[in-house]
Amino acid sequence: MEDLTNITDEELRRVIQTVRTIDDIDLGQFQPVILRHRICRFAVLQGYESVSKLVEKLISDRSLIHIFLQKIAVPTTEMFRDAEFWTELEAIITDKLSAERFIKIWVPDICGDDELNTLLVILSRNNLMHKATIYATSQFQQAIDDSRDSYIDTKKFEISDANFKRINSDNSLLPYLERLDKYYKFSPTLLDKVIFIKQNLGKDTPPDKGFNLILFRNRCIYYNPTTRRTAIEKIGQSLMPGGYLAIGSGENLDETDQQSMLVQVSKNEKIYKKKQ
Repeated sequence: MEDLTNITDEELRRVIQTVRTIDDIDLGQFQPVILRHRICRFAVLQGYESVSKLVEKLISDRSLIHIFLQKIAVPTTEMFRDAEFWTELEAIITDKLSAERFIKIWVPDICGDDELNTLLVILSRNNLMHKATIYATSQFQQAIDDSRDSYIDTKKFEISDANFKRINSDNSLLPYLERLDKYYKFSPTLLDKVIFIKQNLGKDTPPDKGFNLILFRNRCIYYNPTTRRTAIEKIGQSLMPGGYLAIGSGENLDETDQQSMLVQVSKNEKIYKKKQ
């Protein structure tokens, strides 16, 4: 059996090319070390003895590509994770953006519904949904479909609700969910306000410009340096003067062209404001 923990450059290129040919997804944008780990993990869990066998199966069984991409994507975990971040972002939304006639928001590279749903709860509880236009984009169609439907199992709900109560002790997420048999469904009324677009952040044009807020938290750490710089450049240019970019504590703008165009307004949570 092949040592799947040591995927060669050639094997990695074969997987990237196969996925690009089948589903027009560019996995080459991601950090090779992360991509290797996820390919290895998927192959082992599925019982493939080599990368070559995995590639052969991806080519012969097109239904497998969707399962593979779902596992390769880096999902978020629960709503309102990192209470300090969401507390600071909500303060910016209510103190700085609520006075705007319209609020335009972009959530690029969604790989799950948690960040988007958290944002929708904040907008709804502050009575701002009526003036908000929200775009959510991803190159993974499965991520878009999952976010649009947004089913939440009981365990994930309990964790998310506990996170929410750390910020709002007297409230619950239940008003934003529909209880089904063994899971919950996030409010279709709020999700219907979101414009979902399949988009490759590294290559495609942003869905609009003049955004008041772009929520791009802890995503760039998974990109290779070239894609990271391209993504930040596009995002920075899409912000309106005075608009906010939230990237999260694990990120920074070092070695990007946008560093000089943005002022840090939250050192700990890495939230920036574009210069006027």
